Amino acid sequence: MNGNETIGSVVRWQPEELRRERAKRDDLVVLDVRTADARIVHPYEIPGARWVPLAAVVSQAASLPRDVPIVTYCT
Repeated sequence: MNGNETIGSVVRWQPEELRRERAKRDDLVVLDVRTADARIVHPYEIPGARWVPLAAVVSQAASLPRDVPIVTYCT
């Protein structure tokens, strides 16, 4: 059994599962939606992730791709 949890149509991955998915496909976009304060408290990052604080996601939505899966990361 894997650590995936499905809520509605949203799948929650554990970090290792995300690593495996990114290794298999290059079309995943990973958004780090943590606040600046959260990034200080938990400074780890996912290589290649794009930082867009959750409060800014709506205002930056037009710059996000619409034809590939988007994975969000928060703590």
